[in-house]
Amino acid sequence: MQDKPAMDVKEKKRTENGELERLAQFFPDGTRVKVPVNVLRLPLGSSEAMPTVLEYGTSREVIFRCELPVEFGDRVKLTNKDKSLDAEAEITAVQIGQSETLVAARFTAEIPNWIIKS
Repeated sequence: MQDKPAMDVKEKKRTENGELERLAQFFPDGTRVKVPVNVLRLPLGSSEAMPTVLEYGTSREVIFRCELPVEFGDRVKLTNKDKSLDAEAEITAVQIGQSETLVAARFTAEIPNWIIKS
């Protein structure tokens, strides 16, 4: 018999992945990625940079977990460690789940091959 905390961790992980998959279905061309980035709410100075991981991406959109207070239409800056991804994006969806908030954002300018660079 498994102990309760181990079961809770597994259940939480399943729930988080299910929430992510539900949002990702709106981006059928998306690719599962794991790109560590910092997210900063714009205008600059309106929040601290928050580390997160881009979970899904298309050539124009990304999905990530977010602890910043953002809503539809807000703008964020996404930057990876080596700055090969340093782009602004507009929030297009916010999904508030039981244990986390997932955000979809669309780049405000074309970012050629960002998935390959990252």
